Amino acid sequence: MIWGSKAEPVRLFFCAANMEVNGLKKSMKRDVVIFKDSDIKSMNDLGEFDPWTAWAYKPRTISLLLFGTCLIIWASGALNPESKASNDVVASVTRGIWAMITVFLAYSLLQAPSTVLIRPHPAIWRLVHGMAVVYLVALTFLLFQNRDDARKFMKFLHPDLGIELPERSYGIDCRIYVPDNPKSRFNNVYETLFDEFVLAHIFGWWGKAIMIQNQSLLWVLSIGFELMELTFRHMLPNFNECWWDSIILDILVCNWFGIWAGMHTVRYFDGKTYEWVGISRQ
Repeated sequence: MIWGSKAEPVRLFFCAANMEVNGLKKSMKRDVVIFKDSDIKSMNDLGEFDPWTAWAYKPRTISLLLFGTCLIIWASGALNPESKASNDVVASVTRGIWAMITVFLAYSLLQAPSTVLIRPHPAIWRLVHGMAVVYLVALTFLLFQNRDDARKFMKFLHPDLGIELPERSYGIDCRIYVPDNPKSRFNNVYETLFDEFVLAHIFGWWGKAIMIQNQSLLWVLSIGFELMELTFRHMLPNFNECWWDSIILDILVCNWFGIWAGMHTVRYFDGKTYEWVGISRQ
C-alpha cells in the first residue's frame, strides 16, 4: 500500500503527459489540415482565369522558341555576313546587347517563377520582374565604371545617350525670403514650386501607392528616398536641395498627396491592400 501510494502521483503524471502529447498531435493535425485547405483554396483562386486572357494560358513555348531563334539569327546578320552592319563594331555590340536583353526577357516571360500577381496574366508580371533584374544588373555593371566609360557604354544602347545634360542645383540659395531679388522676394520658393519635379513627385508616388498598396511601406520608401538624395548630393547636383524643399515640399506635401491620392484610388476601385511582412502566408 505504501509503494502504491507513492507510485500513484507518478502514474498520474505520465497520464497527464500522455494526454498533452495526444492533444498536441491532434492540434498539429488540425493545423496541417487548415494549412492544406488554405493552400487548396489559394490554388483554386489561381485557377480562375480571366476570360479576356484565357487564350494566353495555352502553352506555346516551342512555337515561341522557334520564332525567337529565327529572329535572333536574322537580327545577328549571320545570313548576310558581308553586310556593312556586320562589319561595324559599334552596331554589332549594340545589336548584341539588345539581343542579350531580349533573350533574357523572353526567358522570364516563359519560364520564370510566377509571382503573387496574376491579373491580367502572370506572364506580364514575370516580364516586369525580368525587366527589373536587367535594370539591377545594368546598375551593378555601371557601378564599376567611371563616369566617362559609363557614358560610352550608354551610347551602345542608343546614340542619343551618354551625353552630359545640364543639371540644376536646388541648394545654392536656400533663403525663403530674398529682399534683394528684383523679380520676387520669394523667388526661390516660387521657382521650386513651379518646377517639373513637383508633378513628378505627386504622380510618381500616386503610381507607387497603386502598386505597393501599403501606406506604412510607402512612407518608409518616401523618407528613405530623401535620405538617399542627401547621401549622394555630392555626386549629382540635382540631389542638392534645401532643407525646406526636401522635408516640407517633397515629403510632407508632394509625397503625402501622391500617397494619399494613390491609396484613395485603390479603395475607390475596391483594391486589395497588402501587408508586405509575411506576404507568402497571405
